[in-house]
Amino acid sequence: MPSDRVIILTDSPDVVQETAELLQFVGYDVSIASDVSTILKKTGVQLILVYYRLLRNAQDVVKYIKTNGEIKDLPVIVIIEEKNYVTLLELYQIGISDYIELPIIDVELISKIALHIELKNNREKIENLYKELRDSLNLASSLQTLMLPEPVQAYNGIWITSKYMPSQIVGGDIYDYFTVNEDVYLYTADISGHGIQSALLCSAVKSVIRSAAQRNLRISDIVNELQESMKTVLGYNYVTGLFLKITGNEVEYINCGHPILITYDGETFTQMTLKSVFPIGLLDYTYTTEDCGKFELQNGLTFIAYSDGLYSVFERTRSSEDSMRLLLDFLNKEISGIMPEALPFAVASALKKRYSDLPDDYSFVAFGRTLGLNYYSENSKYETIPLDQKMKELVNEIILSASGDNHTLLINDHERYWSVVTKNVEIGRILRKLPMSITMSFDAVECVKIFK
Repeated sequence: MPSDRVIILTDSPDVVQETAELLQFVGYDVSIASDVSTILKKTGVQLILVYYRLLRNAQDVVKYIKTNGEIKDLPVIVIIEEKNYVTLLELYQIGISDYIELPIIDVELISKIALHIELKNNREKIENLYKELRDSLNLASSLQTLMLPEPVQAYNGIWITSKYMPSQIVGGDIYDYFTVNEDVYLYTADISGHGIQSALLCSAVKSVIRSAAQRNLRISDIVNELQESMKTVLGYNYVTGLFLKITGNEVEYINCGHPILITYDGETFTQMTLKSVFPIGLLDYTYTTEDCGKFELQNGLTFIAYSDGLYSVFERTRSSEDSMRLLLDFLNKEISGIMPEALPFAVASALKKRYSDLPDDYSFVAFGRTLGLNYYSENSKYETIPLDQKMKELVNEIILSASGDNHTLLINDHERYWSVVTKNVEIGRILRKLPMSITMSFDAVECVKIFK
């Protein structure tokens, strides 16, 4: 095993010769150099000793080391003839690890060098472990994002837009929406805890729910099947979730300890009153139709399903107040008045602008019915309303401007205006032809309000 390499930088080799011999005797690979650039030519250096007759010269050398990207992380110990506390303070501010006063005491020299080399090695191990963990978390976050549905979608006359906002920690948020025959299934769920395990469990939740729904089970039966399937993998975790089955305008739901739906009428955000029951996996409980509830969709009324991470930022900043009330206050003051399809993206943008980081990831799904909608993507076309000539020309031009395979276009009729939502479509040039419109841009998503 090669010896740890120590370099002594000095303008007085005779003064440090005995120091070099002592370090060689105890097993270090020692070199004496007068030019600091020598360090750059040597590999495997673990520590630098610096001795100059004038402490100010030593200070210049240390400054060079600590501002050079290749060697700035190496521990530096300065050898001094006498204490000058002002200069020593400056040296510590520049970045030295320690100092040794002449005449050198053998035990002090050896112990300090061993200590700072060990600290350097431990720091590098921690940094490598952190990098591996960060790479794993980034992979888990990417996998989690891939499991989510398209952010702009329409099924059987119902429009849906959604947004997932990750925090710095991978969480257990999952949401999905899909159709089975004429029914639309939509849910948001959250697996307790954070980290890779929770993120990977999301895949199992999605798979079980889609499989169970294919058998046209009641919404309570789907939750029971999810609980039974997850028993062996949940461990001490549990799942909160709000699960919806939409048939025509009737919505059957079961709320397993999840945040309650919020409604938006274009001006005001209001929390609904819904039944609630135990989270999945928390107790040995069988869900029944008695745990389910129903409500009706109404044209022009938007419903918002979300995870508790949406209001966690308010819990952190104003912990003594009701975080749900703070969320509603935020929505009514900051978001009120915007077109409903833009809600997931506008809320994410507003929170990001107000708070530099979020304490938890969150999901946000908005959905509802309008007087009619048309939906276009690369492989699908769904129309419930005839468009006048002007709108037909606009749609054709937007579709021709689509970039890539993964583009979507949603058009909703709100009686007084049209809403147009696009993903991966460059519509700036097109919008210049529409003076009576309001546009909001969110990364790959564009939301346009066109007045009739």
